[in-house]
Amino acid sequence: MAKKGSYIVDYFNNRGFFGLAILLLVVFSIIASGNFMVPQRGYGTFHNLATWISSSDTSCFVAVLCNVITGVLLVTLNIMFRYIKTYNCFVFAAIFVLLQGVNPFLSTRFYAGTALCLVVVVSLFLMFDQYGKRSGASQGIFLVMALLSFFTLYHYVFFLLIPLYLLGFAYMRVLDVRGAFAVFFGIVTPYWIVLGTGLEPLSGFQEPHLSQVWSSAPMFGAKGWAITIAVTTVALTVLLTIANFKTMLNYSVHVRAYNNFFVALSAFVVLMMAIDYNDFLIYMPLLNMCFAIQYGHWYVITPHETRQPVTTWLLVAMLIAFIIAMVIA
Repeated sequence: MAKKGSYIVDYFNNRGFFGLAILLLVVFSIIASGNFMVPQRGYGTFHNLATWISSSDTSCFVAVLCNVITGVLLVTLNIMFRYIKTYNCFVFAAIFVLLQGVNPFLSTRFYAGTALCLVVVVSLFLMFDQYGKRSGASQGIFLVMALLSFFTLYHYVFFLLIPLYLLGFAYMRVLDVRGAFAVFFGIVTPYWIVLGTGLEPLSGFQEPHLSQVWSSAPMFGAKGWAITIAVTTVALTVLLTIANFKTMLNYSVHVRAYNNFFVALSAFVVLMMAIDYNDFLIYMPLLNMCFAIQYGHWYVITPHETRQPVTTWLLVAMLIAFIIAMVIA
């Protein structure tokens, strides 16, 4: 006989709930699309990522699509590498999608944070696949660095990921002399191509600089609520990481390596949100992803009697957060 509440727990962790989360993301984005505009003025070495899409409706559609793809990729990544205790885990991806949906700044326009989160997840496939490889790892290192380097053309934040992924490849035990050459050529190649082929003139090069998108914004209102959500998510991510740490120490060596990178990613996000506070929204999708992954860990290692009420209240809190955001707007 099934334990009381086990059906609800199972529902939270299956494809149906993930599908419902995607549907809610779409609904929330449509409701909020006319009331929110993501402030973004961050430049890369040649372009501004915000200029990719001019139509607000198209931008909203692309943002929702990217968030859905990121959620699906997170599930797929876990199926392939099982960085959470079980591969059959959907709750963390659903939480990520919902966190994106209830914060209208993250779901109603395509912006640098949307691209950043998607690029990070795609890069994880390439990086995790290199774990412990004695040969051939340099190709994966090159591809990751080339991908990050390409996006530095459009936004400065991708520069910051390069040292983080160097640490990640060190966790994967593949960063040797050949790997160092792959890093160098991966970073150089996109610039070599765009400058060598004349796609971009050297005169168009500009030094990346931190943007000041919130410098003239009012302290309260939508900005204040976005800050409140960010601080709350940071606190919960830290608490969950600490709570999961002892259990993660018992994982196999390669799974620990995967999760060490997620912990490093969380620390990077929190640090950069504190340093680059005028553009903290760029890091919010990554923060939501880190929180969702830690919540996934917590969910599969915690008795179902605790999982059900905590998840229910988390969902209620997210719905309330969205309602408040709409009222403030």
